[in-house]
Amino acid sequence: MSQQVTAPGTVPVGSGSNSTTTLKRGAVGLVGAATLGAIMMSPALGLYGNWGPLALDVGVIGPLIFALGLLVALPTAISYAVIARVMPSSGSAYTWLWRSLTPSAGIFIGWIMAGYYIVAVILQPYLFGLYFTELLKYVGITGLDQYVAGAIGVLIVTAIGAYFVYGGIQLSVRGTVALILIESIVAGALALTIIFVKASQGNLSFAPFDPGQMGGAKDIGLALIIMVLSYTGFDVISTVAEETHSPRTLIPRATIIALLGVAVFWIIGTWGLSIAVPMTQVNDLVASGMTPVTPIAKQYWGAGEILVIITALTAATGVFIACAVGASRVIYAMGREGSLPSVLGKINPRFQTPWNANHVVFGISLFATLVWPFWLSANFLASFVWWAGAITFFALVTYLFVNLANILYFTRIKPTQRNILTNIIAPVIGIVVDALVLYQAFFVSLWNVPDWRTGQAIIEFCLLVAVVGIVYVVVIRARKPELMKQQALVFDENVAEG
Repeated sequence: MSQQVTAPGTVPVGSGSNSTTTLKRGAVGLVGAATLGAIMMSPALGLYGNWGPLALDVGVIGPLIFALGLLVALPTAISYAVIARVMPSSGSAYTWLWRSLTPSAGIFIGWIMAGYYIVAVILQPYLFGLYFTELLKYVGITGLDQYVAGAIGVLIVTAIGAYFVYGGIQLSVRGTVALILIESIVAGALALTIIFVKASQGNLSFAPFDPGQMGGAKDIGLALIIMVLSYTGFDVISTVAEETHSPRTLIPRATIIALLGVAVFWIIGTWGLSIAVPMTQVNDLVASGMTPVTPIAKQYWGAGEILVIITALTAATGVFIACAVGASRVIYAMGREGSLPSVLGKINPRFQTPWNANHVVFGISLFATLVWPFWLSANFLASFVWWAGAITFFALVTYLFVNLANILYFTRIKPTQRNILTNIIAPVIGIVVDALVLYQAFFVSLWNVPDWRTGQAIIEFCLLVAVVGIVYVVVIRARKPELMKQQALVFDENVAEG
């Protein structure tokens, strides 16, 4: 049993002494937790948005690359699973680094992780706005300015997301389950339709799984970078530990289930898409700035192509909900324990959700999605790409430190429980992979972009946020020296469940 140390002005986590001052205990089961992680990776958008650009680099072997991407992402997922088993907490990496390294490291990583989830929240209204514009065009509404149409979409998805997130974790989970079912059924049905049609014609090809086809790939390394970034998101599961049944067993299982489930979906989905039309046609569509999935859907489903647009909207909504849940829980945990203003650690008595933290998340999201595009010629797509570059930094720095926490905790604190495979080999591989991808996909790629606004400015912004985080830690250490002697709170399911 983990020792409970209460931060100033908080109720001990898992004490159950006042249910209105804590997150709702036992509200999320295995399916709900796994769904949150799966939908943040977004099965449908992974096909719609990533497969086309991936095909430019690797050609027909998209499914094989998605399988290799799973192997690359798995070490970090293992680190999340094994640490969540011993230190379940809404603070996730914030709590883990606090306990395994130092409180200062925990606060800094909490700052970075909050940035990661908030940027993930910002990205989804952009996507919704872009596909909402496509929907308006599909139904014949073409007179609206592109920014106005996108902004309407932003307001719609924000209103929907706020309804679910503010309404409680159970409502949020139900919403994400429904949305992932919709997107998975449609995207999966399209892939299976293509596979069945090709099989009935005697043209079913297994070339997408043939390693021999790698010789025709332009850039396997770049493709694997895309895959690592595609698999980010499973980690949000760790932030709902205090709201799940038996989190020490459920959170690790949900993490691995979400990762494997989405990987299988992507492998089958990209198999269908990779054999749907000649690769030259796919390359031409991507080069023209179009997602090739919609034309493929039109070819196999006719008017049913509208389902691709609709599921893109539902997928963006689902990811928006999952990201907002994760962001608000991290901010809440830090506020609860005094690392952020205590007002952010307050819970709404009726819904048992961190409303003040939600205010921050939704406020920043609305500002970024509605105001930021004006810096980029009122272009929603350019704004989406800008923030997508930024999330690379915040996500991979978080992952690097989670892998480090895995090594440190089982070396310094629980050496008798250390497992060479899961506590040494896996996190070391994770650190190497995450560091290489961070260097190549963030620093090198963005630094070489000709336009300062869409390249170096992203690097400078992220580094500025990191520097502000370091300064914030220094200020907290000076003003709250007693906080540095506390322990970040870990959920004790034995107390909570009696």
